[in-house]
Amino acid sequence: MGIESTETRMFLQLDAEKQQRVLEAAIDEFSDRGYEKASMNVIVQKAGISKGALFKYFGSKSGLFAFVYRIALNHVKDYLRTVRDKSQDENFFRRLEKIMAAGVDFVHRYPGLARIYYHIIFTGDSPYKDEILKELHRESLKFIQSLIEDGIQQGDIRPSLDPKTTAFVLECVLDRFLQAHHLQFLDHSLRLHGASAEESNQWIQEIVELFKRGLENDSKKSREVDK
Repeated sequence: MGIESTETRMFLQLDAEKQQRVLEAAIDEFSDRGYEKASMNVIVQKAGISKGALFKYFGSKSGLFAFVYRIALNHVKDYLRTVRDKSQDENFFRRLEKIMAAGVDFVHRYPGLARIYYHIIFTGDSPYKDEILKELHRESLKFIQSLIEDGIQQGDIRPSLDPKTTAFVLECVLDRFLQAHHLQFLDHSLRLHGASAEESNQWIQEIVELFKRGLENDSKKSREVDK
C-alpha cells in the first residue's frame, strides 16, 4: 500500500497545482461517499483531468485511496511532530495539552481527512481496513509512548509506570476525545461537537489534570513544594 510505485512517481512529477486539484477532489469524494460508493468519474470531473490519466497515475481506485491515505498519514505525523519538537523543553503535562489542542485543530482544519478515518473505523469501508487501522494505532502508540518516556526521564511522570500501558490508556482517551469533537452522535450531550476554542481548551485542561493526578511523579512534586 505504499506510494512509491511507478504510476505514483509519474503523478508526483506533475506540477504542484495539478497534484493538489487531484488530491482535493479525491479527498472530497472519499470523505463524502466512502470508498465503495466513491466515483472516479466525479473525481476526474472535479480535478479537471481525464479518467485515463487518473488510472495511469494510480492504477485503480484502491491505488488512489492508498495514496490519499499515505499522504494523510504523513501529514498528521508531520503536524504532531512539529508540536512535539517545539515543546520538548516543557514538562510532560504541558506538552500533552498542546498535542491535544493540535489534534482538535487538525480535525477542524482538515475535516475531509478526519471523515475518511472515521468512516473506515465505523463502517470498515476500505480495501485496506485492517492494515490502515493497525498502522494508525501503532504509529499513535509509538508517538505517545515516546512522550511518556521523555516525561519519565525528565522526572515528570512516576518511573514505576509502564510506558506501553500508559500510552495505551492515553491513546484511548485522546482518540475518543477527538471522535466526540468530530462526530455528533458520539458527543452524548458533552457539548464537545461544535465546541468553541475556549470550551475545547477547558476540556483539555480538565482531562490533563485528571492524568496529572494519576501519573505525576510525587517526588518531583514534593521537591517543588519544598522550594
